[in-house]
Amino acid sequence: MKLSLSALVLVTSACFACTSANARDPQPNHSQPAINLQQALSLSLQQNPQLAGYKFRRVALAGEQTTAALRPETRLQLDAENLTGTGNYSGVDAAELTLSFASILELGGQRDSRLAVTTARQQQLASEERMAVLDLVAAVNYRFVALLAAQEQVSLEEEAQHLARQLVDSLVKRVQAGSTPQAELMRARAALARTGIALEQARQQAQQEALQLSSYWADSSPDFTRASGDLFALGNAESTDPESLASWQARLNQNPDLALLSDATRLRAAEVRKAEAEGKLTLGWNAGVRQLQETSDTALVVGLSMPLASGRRASGAIQTARAEQNAAELAEDSAKIQLESRLKQTFTAHQQAWSEVKSLREQILPLMQEASRATASAFEQGRYSSLELAMAQRELLDTRAELIRAALRAHETRIELERLTASAPAIATPATESEPTP
Repeated sequence: MKLSLSALVLVTSACFACTSANARDPQPNHSQPAINLQQALSLSLQQNPQLAGYKFRRVALAGEQTTAALRPETRLQLDAENLTGTGNYSGVDAAELTLSFASILELGGQRDSRLAVTTARQQQLASEERMAVLDLVAAVNYRFVALLAAQEQVSLEEEAQHLARQLVDSLVKRVQAGSTPQAELMRARAALARTGIALEQARQQAQQEALQLSSYWADSSPDFTRASGDLFALGNAESTDPESLASWQARLNQNPDLALLSDATRLRAAEVRKAEAEGKLTLGWNAGVRQLQETSDTALVVGLSMPLASGRRASGAIQTARAEQNAAELAEDSAKIQLESRLKQTFTAHQQAWSEVKSLREQILPLMQEASRATASAFEQGRYSSLELAMAQRELLDTRAELIRAALRAHETRIELERLTASAPAIATPATESEPTP
C-alpha cells in the first residue's frame, strides 16, 4: 500500500504511551511467543483488508481523471443528399456528398472544472485513507493495551489463587492442631475454588483480546499468546497547567475528520464551479468538403452552432451544488465545535486517570501492601483470624485491580487524544521512569 512519507512517520511513531513498554515485561514468560506493539502495527498496516481496498479506489479515480482531461471528441461525418429522388434527382447523378469533421469548443473552462472535481476527489480519498490509517493505529493500540491489561489481570488472579492456597495450607495445620474451627477451613477452600474460576475467566479474556488484536491483520489463528510490554509505563507526570490543554488544542486542526470535512467542502466548491462552467458557452463547429455529382465540382463546407438558454438549463444543477457546498461548510463548522468539546472531555479524563494511577502507586498501594504484611504477621502469631487475613489480602488485590483499570484508562484516553490531534509526541521509556512498579 502506497502511503505518504509523513503518514508512515506518523504511524511508526504512534505507539502512544504503551510503546515504552516494549523494552521490558514485568513478568516475562519466555516459553510463550509474544508480540510487541511495533510488530502489531506493521502487520496491521501491511495486511489490513480495509486499507488494501484504497489501492483500487485510487486506480478508479485515476481513470476518472484521465476521462475528465479529455477534450471534446472530434467526429468524422459523411452526408449524402439528393439521392434516388424523382425527376432530375432520380438515381445518384445529382447527389451531393459531404465529408466533414465536427466537434465542440468549450469556451467556459469546462475541462479545467472537470479536472478540478476529480482532483478534489483524489484529495478527499487521500484524507479518507489517512484517517483510516490513523483509526487503525489507534484501534491496534487500544487492543494492545487491553491485552496488556488482561495479562495483568491473569497475574493478579494467579496471585489471588496462590494466597488462597497458602491460607488453606495454614488452616489445615491449625485445624489439625485444634486451634481453628473446621468451618474456617471450609470457607477458605471455597474461596480457593472461586479463585480458580476467576483465573480461568481472566485467561479466557486474555485469549479473546489476543484474537481481537490479530483480527486487524486478518489472522484468526495468531502465533502469539501474549503482548510484550508494561501496562504501567506511563512516563513522566502530565502537567495540570492549562497550557497542556492548549498544546493539544493547537494541534486539533490536524484532526483527520476535520481534514476530510475540509476536503468535502473543497469538493463541493469544485462541483459548483463545474456546474457554472457547464452553463457557459460551448460552440459547435464542422468543416469539410462537398462533392456535387451533377457538375463534378467540389466546395468547402463550414458550419457553427451554439445552444440557446444554456445558462437557464444549468441553473438547477448550480443551485443544487451551492446548497451542498453550504451544507458541507456548516458540517465542518459544527464538527470543529464538537471536536473541541470532545478534546476537553478526553483531556480531563486522561488527567483524572493519570492522577488515579499516581495516587494508587505512590500512596494507596504501598499502604495496602504494608497492611497485608502486618496482618499476615499477626495471623501467624495468632492475633488475627483467617477472615481478617483474607480481607486484608482481598483489599490489596482489589487495589491492584483498580490500578490495572486506571492504567488502562490512562492509555486509552492518551490514545484518543493523539487520534484527535493526529500526533504522537515522544514519551518516556521505562529506563527514565522513577515510579515503582507494583
